[in-house]
Amino acid sequence: MVYWYFKIFNNIKNEEEVNEFARLEIESLFGNVSPIYNFTDKLIEEPLKNFTTPDIRIQDYITHELAYGKIQGYFGISQDVKEASKLVKRLSYIREIYLIIKTTKSAQEILKEIFPDGEIKKNVLFFQSQSYLLFRFITHQYFLEKSEYISKLSRNETEVNKNVEILFNHLTKDIYRIPSSINLTIGKRLQDYFANREEPSLYLTHYFHPYKGKFHPKMVRALLNYIYPEDSGLILDNFAGSGTLLVEANLLGLDSVGIEINPLSCLMSNVKCNALHFELEELKDYVDEYLKNLKTEVQKFNAGNDKNSLFNETPDDWLLNKSTILGRQLKDTMRMEDKVIPKVLIARRLLNNRHNDQFNDFLLLVLSGAISDVARRTTNQFIDVFQSRLNNLFLRLYLFKKLNEVLKIKLGKGKTYLADTRNMKSIINTETVNGIINSPPYAVALDYIKNDYPQLVLLELTNSIDELGKNIIGNPRLNYVNKEIYRKTDENGDLANYSQTAIKITDYLLSHNRTQAGLRSYKFFIDMIETLKEMHRVLIKNCKCVIIIGNNHYAVGDKYIEVPNDNVILEIGKKIGFKVDRIIDRKLQKSSEGIIREETVLIFQK
Repeated sequence: MVYWYFKIFNNIKNEEEVNEFARLEIESLFGNVSPIYNFTDKLIEEPLKNFTTPDIRIQDYITHELAYGKIQGYFGISQDVKEASKLVKRLSYIREIYLIIKTTKSAQEILKEIFPDGEIKKNVLFFQSQSYLLFRFITHQYFLEKSEYISKLSRNETEVNKNVEILFNHLTKDIYRIPSSINLTIGKRLQDYFANREEPSLYLTHYFHPYKGKFHPKMVRALLNYIYPEDSGLILDNFAGSGTLLVEANLLGLDSVGIEINPLSCLMSNVKCNALHFELEELKDYVDEYLKNLKTEVQKFNAGNDKNSLFNETPDDWLLNKSTILGRQLKDTMRMEDKVIPKVLIARRLLNNRHNDQFNDFLLLVLSGAISDVARRTTNQFIDVFQSRLNNLFLRLYLFKKLNEVLKIKLGKGKTYLADTRNMKSIINTETVNGIINSPPYAVALDYIKNDYPQLVLLELTNSIDELGKNIIGNPRLNYVNKEIYRKTDENGDLANYSQTAIKITDYLLSHNRTQAGLRSYKFFIDMIETLKEMHRVLIKNCKCVIIIGNNHYAVGDKYIEVPNDNVILEIGKKIGFKVDRIIDRKLQKSSEGIIREETVLIFQK
């Protein structure tokens, strides 16, 4: 018999996540568990109390940095130790696993059973008491999250190496260390940041580019563990956004496919997945040559040379005229010095002469992030900003390689297609997907075109921003007329056949002088019918899909009216043929009247 004690992260701020997502993922990967409300209660029970002796003091480890809230962990019993490998690699809300077994075998023999490929090094401790062995495992998720602090504090590869070693030793050698005050600004050490009760969400490539409405990586990983606990398979996010789901799926060893209509988001998603596979020496050589050429071309431009070798034209013939036009076009959407735009154009055009598509995409994403940084700082030192961001992103990839020397993560592969989720037939065959997780654009909650407008224009990512805006589901900038919207319904059937709730709320908004709110919501529901049909088509029978959706709120007179997107999607899903597996309500920490205050996690099964 094997006794399991699962210790929850101490940085989770939402009790519902502990009650719902943490338990769901454990029970999907392991089996039935019961909550531990206070670990001190377990320390006086068999068999754990055998390890509270003065020479071991397991209580010092278990009670170190306990979770907030009512539940501190979970307890379970099994007949085998072999599932420990998967639990260590995959669990997202659990930071430590304590496993006790009564055995005549040695600790090394047990570890060989758990990790037959020897994929365990610095994230395990073991203790023996009489005939019992206790193993303390630190999950991969702990090291991934805490690596964000290494990224923030490391300026070069040497510092990354040193800080990775500190990270792997922290929960073993530093449990008695007293951290500095959270308000201290000078003299803090890396270990002090590890003790923060923050919940890092921008670790590794998740940081690569700013993005509003980003998935919460920990929650996504837990949902993946629930809907598809297998070791291999294909996961879909048909509203891929910046690619958070695809990155997490790949870190779990699963292959993933994304569908995204916004070319900048598609670029983000692909780079964040592909970059984890890069050969860094090749990337470094490629980047160094690009930077050398970029600095040369910018110097020529600054010097006002008659000829610019990159364009084979005088600057006034193309570069300056183009910059002036774009400057006027962007004036209302971003703050950027006039001298910066020509340098951005030079950097963009220089990529046309390079021949490694994945490295080019990486540099293009760095360039996009630099545009955002320059606009925010209102500086004309574009090359410095670009190089700083480039170095930061490269060090994150180097950091992952160093972490993976110990963690031995076997990455899956991810690819995001620039396509429309309402018609995926040319990309994904029927019943080939093992699981789906997505978050539709909340029916006009966020303006993705406005957020990405400067990069879409300067980097020439789309031929027509107006056309892109028309095709994006839930675009709050579009204005409709009744005839245009209702003509759309003829192609999809009457919305009333799918959701009476949708009809009631749109009729209410239209009859209370909120015409555009009503029509945009109506269009969103029509689009989601086609989307859910496609999701049902590609999903393998008995597999699950997750839709994370929020409800909009509109001012009508002196009150706010809620548009129940969750209920509408629920009704449409059931009408199309999905079964409801479970519904989870998740409160959002940042909220205000009139915007999204909570999310609903709808889990369907085909």
